[in-house]
Amino acid sequence: MLVVDGTVLLALAVQTPASGAVAALLEEDVDLAAPQAALTEALEGARRLARLGHMAVEDAGALARLLPPLLQVLAADAPLAGAAMELAGAHALPLPAALALALARARNAPLATLDKRLADAARQVLGEQRVRLLAA
Repeated sequence: MLVVDGTVLLALAVQTPASGAVAALLEEDVDLAAPQAALTEALEGARRLARLGHMAVEDAGALARLLPPLLQVLAADAPLAGAAMELAGAHALPLPAALALALARARNAPLATLDKRLADAARQVLGEQRVRLLAA
């Protein structure tokens, strides 16, 4: 299992410089997991792109149907909330990022992200070998 955050989910759905590296995750035959907040974060990113005219509104709306089936585990945020708040405070992370980190720690799984700040915190929490900072 590989835990992904909202940055990875958005790059799976929308063409970005990192989309190639992110798409390779789908070829690895590994189960992808994310907290619900990661899905919300990716959809909010798509909504912003649509509002700015960088993608069609219909395409952004379609992501609500297309993204969840890419995940084998969409974990509820509530059981992770306490740990996420602790991690957010200790590592100056936004709560959605901290939820992804909390999920990776709880599942003893590696974490993939495009967010350097999350990757740095994850290295401290999970160890270097369990963190994948994806790049363009």
